[in-house]
Amino acid sequence: MSGDPAARLAEIRSEIDRIDSELLKLLEERTNFALEAGTAKVALGRPVHDPEREAQLLARISARGAGALSPEDLRALWELLMAATRRAESQR
Repeated sequence: MSGDPAARLAEIRSEIDRIDSELLKLLEERTNFALEAGTAKVALGRPVHDPEREAQLLARISARGAGALSPEDLRALWELLMAATRRAESQR
């Protein structure tokens, strides 16, 4: 760690960029599995959209927390993620 605030800011930004890259990889992996799950549901004759499963997931995410992020913010992030995944499924 540096005593220079400008240098420390550069270090922090570099770490944020690294984490963002990891998050993008994880989001891609999650989306691929979600699309695969959708294909499996169709093969089983089940609807792709499962509101009960989504409610369980949102409850689990909200209960777990993530540091300074509020349960409401986490819920909103996951709702956006699930909506984006559903759009990806509809484009297949």
